[in-house]
Amino acid sequence: MIKLSKYKDIVILSFLVMFIIAGCGNKLIEKNSEQFTKNVYGIEQFTSDMKAKNYKFKIKDVQKDFLPTTRKIMTMDKEVVDIYLYDSSKDMENDAKNINKYGSRYSNGDKSVMVDWISYPHFYKKGTIIVQYVGENEKIISDLNSILGKQFAGH
Repeated sequence: MIKLSKYKDIVILSFLVMFIIAGCGNKLIEKNSEQFTKNVYGIEQFTSDMKAKNYKFKIKDVQKDFLPTTRKIMTMDKEVVDIYLYDSSKDMENDAKNINKYGSRYSNGDKSVMVDWISYPHFYKKGTIIVQYVGENEKIISDLNSILGKQFAGH
């Protein structure tokens, strides 16, 4: 009888330790996931990077247009950069894949938009944003490439 009681105590203790470890592990995963979400590249980092390149600009809320998500515009003298905001990188990537390689059409099955831009469009993506610049200013194009990586659509 003593041996059976000893094994019973070991089994109960083992289960207790497993539950404690599992509970701590879930909290650690939640904390890391929350930290990762906070570190995803977004509008705050983009505006900070543009300031680091010595741009002086204003950010304004504007209506949705080419892409069906929240849009802000960054105005720098006569130049404008559109910033499309997403809740997640996955949402951003889903919209990005619906822009054709020339940057003149967006089609997601429900909505289709075709645009003739006044100049050459340039589309960039990173983290939870898509950045669009329509123009030929080589410094802006170079800096956007430097900050966001190679454009994924446009000319």
